[in-house]
Amino acid sequence: MAEEETSWDKTIEEWLLADNVCYAGALAQVADFAFYAAAPVEAEAGWGFVYKEDHEEEVLQDDMSTKKKTISEALCLSEAVTKGKAPEGGFWLGGLKYQITQYEPEFEIGDNKFVCVIAARPKKGVHIVSTGSQVIAGFFDEEKGQTSGNCRKVVTAFAEYLKGIGY
Repeated sequence: MAEEETSWDKTIEEWLLADNVCYAGALAQVADFAFYAAAPVEAEAGWGFVYKEDHEEEVLQDDMSTKKKTISEALCLSEAVTKGKAPEGGFWLGGLKYQITQYEPEFEIGDNKFVCVIAARPKKGVHIVSTGSQVIAGFFDEEKGQTSGNCRKVVTAFAEYLKGIGY
């Protein structure tokens, strides 16, 4: 099992991180929306960028007060992919809060349809694509010379590849 996970980590690295298009990437299954593979692979650095265990955050309320809220990043990913919006408490990945800026529940590539989500924060963002059984997340950082457009291109290409091999 660990060997297969390592293989997926390297596959993510080859598809998303080559040529400095994304600084991190991850894969989750739609069954539980929990990431099971991440890149960059070296020293498992990808995990630090893409995932943080359930944690508490101070969340701003409508009356401008704050309230502690437990954040589940798997729930965040699930809500983003299935509903196109963040759960109560916001949309968090890797311990960072993002704003969902675009949701396309039937994005067409060739003969296939995918769910695409774009989320942003200052100078950074993440492109998320679901094949129906898998979820790919590609993270970009403008300060590393990366762009949203190039990130989207490699994430959708990887999604098309996964769909083509039965995922």
